[in-house]
Amino acid sequence: MKKTTLLPFSAALLVCANVYAAEENEVYQQAKTVVTASRYEQAQDDIIPSITVIDREDILNLQAISILDILSLQQGIDVARNGGNGTATSVFMRGTNSNHTLVLIDGMRVSSSFTGSFAWEHLPVSQIERIEIVRGTRVSYYGSDAIGGVINIITRKQDKLYVRYTTGSYDTHNFDVGYGGSTDKSQYSLIVGSQKTDGFSATNTDAFAFNPDDDGYENLSVNISAAIDIKGSKLSLNYLESRADIDFDSSFNVGNSDTTERITRIAWQGQIFNNWDTEVAIGNNRNSLVTKVFSNSFSSDRDTFDILLNKGFNNKHLGFGLSYRNEDSTFHNALLTPLNYSDSRDNLAAFANWRGVYNKNTISISGRFDHNDVYGNDSSGGVDWAYQFNEKVRFNLSVGTAFHAPNLNELFSPSFQSLVFSPELGMFVNFFSFEGNPDLKPEESVNYEIGLKTRLTDNQSLSFNLFYYQIDNLVDFQGSTFKPVNVNESTIRGIEADYSYQYNNFNLNINATVQDANNDETDTPLLRRPDNKMNISVDKFFNKFSIGSSIRYASKNPDFGVKLDGYTVIDLRAAYALNNHWKVAVKIENAADENYQVVSGFNTAGASGYLTIEWQQ
Repeated sequence: MKKTTLLPFSAALLVCANVYAAEENEVYQQAKTVVTASRYEQAQDDIIPSITVIDREDILNLQAISILDILSLQQGIDVARNGGNGTATSVFMRGTNSNHTLVLIDGMRVSSSFTGSFAWEHLPVSQIERIEIVRGTRVSYYGSDAIGGVINIITRKQDKLYVRYTTGSYDTHNFDVGYGGSTDKSQYSLIVGSQKTDGFSATNTDAFAFNPDDDGYENLSVNISAAIDIKGSKLSLNYLESRADIDFDSSFNVGNSDTTERITRIAWQGQIFNNWDTEVAIGNNRNSLVTKVFSNSFSSDRDTFDILLNKGFNNKHLGFGLSYRNEDSTFHNALLTPLNYSDSRDNLAAFANWRGVYNKNTISISGRFDHNDVYGNDSSGGVDWAYQFNEKVRFNLSVGTAFHAPNLNELFSPSFQSLVFSPELGMFVNFFSFEGNPDLKPEESVNYEIGLKTRLTDNQSLSFNLFYYQIDNLVDFQGSTFKPVNVNESTIRGIEADYSYQYNNFNLNINATVQDANNDETDTPLLRRPDNKMNISVDKFFNKFSIGSSIRYASKNPDFGVKLDGYTVIDLRAAYALNNHWKVAVKIENAADENYQVVSGFNTAGASGYLTIEWQQ
């Protein structure tokens, strides 16, 4: 591993531990319940891998404008965005590629089958109730993509009327309203949201297509949920749709794209086969992107069917599952019709897991087999082991194998060559389109993790996790047609530390990540993943008033041909409840007006302020 400075991280953690270790009258915080780690409900303290649970209260307290405001404060996660709100965004977990993190919404896979990535930039934070983050390989539970980990977004289920409005810098106006209710046997909810901002110039003079105009963004979203109890079982519907309009800089000076994301899931939960907890779910995820200036349109469509069977008995748990998905992808260009294509693939999988508690040992074993009609078969497995030294100290070890399937664009995009006029050069140049490779194989990985979790006192916890990834068959893009081939390898290693303290309405969290993500073929660092990262969040809650701050630090950041400077960003926030119905909140982002970049050639927001007014029934 490269030499890194751990002193600031260690010192901060030790200072906090010493300052608060002597506190009395401690209040024990009840563990939260998590479903993402193993696809069945578990108490957070019983889960072996490293996890983070972010509830609606946490989201509201942060006054997050986008989900990236939340993810960027988490250990092991790096965020790179090409400008302001609505611009292309990548999320890297534990140094793995952005398409190595499985993204779920209400438990359903939502990445584009065309690109293999999820459009984080268009997920409205107003529609999020809860975020569950599981670090480390979970492919044996979920299949392709979960190399770095899983992020599950649980959408909101409103139980009364509320209205919220946010305004602030860059002529930002965000509005959402929701209503819902419930009876003994039913529940319903509707939330509608609107985001609008004039933004700032996404690019600067280091960018190829620099244009100093402001790049605006608009997003309209609707979230519908309903559930009904039927003779002891539950039938539920979740529907989320967002439509976005994005301005961007291009070689044509002005660019604009329209996107649509639709997620529908219907699930039945009950008991069959001698009291086995059962879930049967069908879902559809469709996303599209239309860019008129390039005469391009992309669309991706995925249908899923899942059956889960779980049974717990005598400190043990057994689970089985079947999963089927059909993926379609279409690309259309009105000017270059030879580039047009439409292809699909099917994936069928079976998986099982076992968990048992034996004295001070907890062992979890999982295995999965996937058959894909395009690239063949894949098997994956994982073992998690925890040893509880005493009530306050636990050691854990995890080993897992994983894979990431190529997306449909990488497999089937047709090759095309033509003369195209270049406005920048004032002449015709040879144009080579991206060429797919139907022989492309999945990327493969093995992951090791060692962790130690301690509860220093009833309201203080400290954890460390060391992780190691060896990833083979990584895709590289070669030649004038950028044809993808399986040639690269990478090694990623690192350590995460997390300290939390809660006492007398005072919350403090400090987390740090030190990592070395390296391309073994070229012996160069993987891009946009800083070696060192640290986050500090502190909040004090009074009767009707709260104040808080978040500090984000990242070391130098490698990018294409450059190494971007490190940065420290400070956010400030305060909120006041006027009464039981009205609340006012104020946030100052980048209070020190730090001038920094996370992607070369693209700007980040300067000092900016936001005011939120909320009324609830």
